[in-house]
Amino acid sequence: MPKLSNQIIGSFVFRHEGDGCLTSKYHHGDSMECPFTEACKLIGSANPNDRFAGTFRAVWLEDNNAHIPAELFIERHPANNNIYRLFWSDKNNNNRLIFEGTGMLFDNLLVGTYWD
Repeated sequence: MPKLSNQIIGSFVFRHEGDGCLTSKYHHGDSMECPFTEACKLIGSANPNDRFAGTFRAVWLEDNNAHIPAELFIERHPANNNIYRLFWSDKNNNNRLIFEGTGMLFDNLLVGTYWD
């Protein structure tokens, strides 16, 4: 079987807090301290009728309480409107892509997986 270039390394669930903020719990595959949390604030909306789509300032916790600032861009998948694509980038390092992921709505939550 061929090796996949983008192995899934974690999963997430985002809740929209109703005010442009998203909160999340996530699991990172190689950590023994999971679950972790992520907080996001909307800074640019791609679609005002879609509360999960847009550009967010984000920060999450990792092992040993390290916090990682980033920018999160969420959009509807162009080929399947039921699926979201997510891209986390490092604003302090030339917008270098950190993670990308895919998700879907379930019970008013955005749930999915991500990889590096």
